[in-house]
Amino acid sequence: MKPLATAWQATLDDYPTALAVSRDGAVIAAGTASGKLQVFDASAGDLLHTLDAHAGGVLALAFGRNSLASAGQDGHARLWDVKSGTATAALPGGSGWVSHLQWTPDGKRLATAAGKSVKLWNEQGAAIQQWTASAGINGLAFNAVGGLLAATAGAEALLWRCADGGLDRSLKWVSTLLNAHWSPDGKVLAAGSIDKSVHFWRAGAWLDSKMGGYAKKPQVLAWSADSKHLATTGEDAIIVWNFHGKGPEGTRPLQLLHHLRAPEVLAAHPKKPLLLSGSPDKTLVLWDLKLGEAPQGFATMTAAVSSLAFHPTLPLAYATDADGMLAAYWIH
Repeated sequence: MKPLATAWQATLDDYPTALAVSRDGAVIAAGTASGKLQVFDASAGDLLHTLDAHAGGVLALAFGRNSLASAGQDGHARLWDVKSGTATAALPGGSGWVSHLQWTPDGKRLATAAGKSVKLWNEQGAAIQQWTASAGINGLAFNAVGGLLAATAGAEALLWRCADGGLDRSLKWVSTLLNAHWSPDGKVLAAGSIDKSVHFWRAGAWLDSKMGGYAKKPQVLAWSADSKHLATTGEDAIIVWNFHGKGPEGTRPLQLLHHLRAPEVLAAHPKKPLLLSGSPDKTLVLWDLKLGEAPQGFATMTAAVSSLAFHPTLPLAYATDADGMLAAYWIH
């Protein structure tokens, strides 16, 4: 395993709370606990904008087709034109702080969650639909075509139809669901659970299953681009389930073990079978899921790794740490 070469580094103004790369790979945006939003050239590392985004802190970032969406503790989401560095719309969350953002796969519609409230917006910031759950929202995920929005709230996953706002179905479990992650092909909805398991439903028949036995709650899940692998935290090793064929039931998962402390952040490449993991031990590790359990590269930061991302086309990976460092690494 070789060390990853540094492409560029930058220092953020405060603790990094969110990281996102634009769909065309032109820019990367980082949000911080101070409420600042900093936008960089993704390949060269030049700082393009420093924006006052959300009083109290930025909580989430996501790039759509033409806009960057940010969410924060001021109770709003905002849409940004990253070329000019200007806010184009302010979207009221409806309750407390806005904690989750999710664009449809085509980047034309945005879902936001604040408390028990979920709203759907168009690219210009006009409201399309609004829903209310019986508990606080822990995760949002669109299916492959963007017609169904899954929201985990308490011990159920609610599937709403975006076209007419109707509830398509409620998928119930016995304990609180922590997140929501639809496979890129739209065939499986997965969620980590507070009962130290990963629960999943297969679309169509909506048959459900679970993968249990975790030492901790699986707080972070990441699907591979081809929908064949689901990587999860919750153990000292990264647990990777194989959904190829009839799996993962009855199969042994990959166990990716290298970090000295249990990894807490993951990122999957949007096109290749690559995975990044980050740990409080200050390291990030690159994995190739087609090559099995051997790590392919690593880097050491100055503090606990807090977020990770891939460039969509260039051989670059990005990481932030608790000291406010943002670094880009070559992964070829």
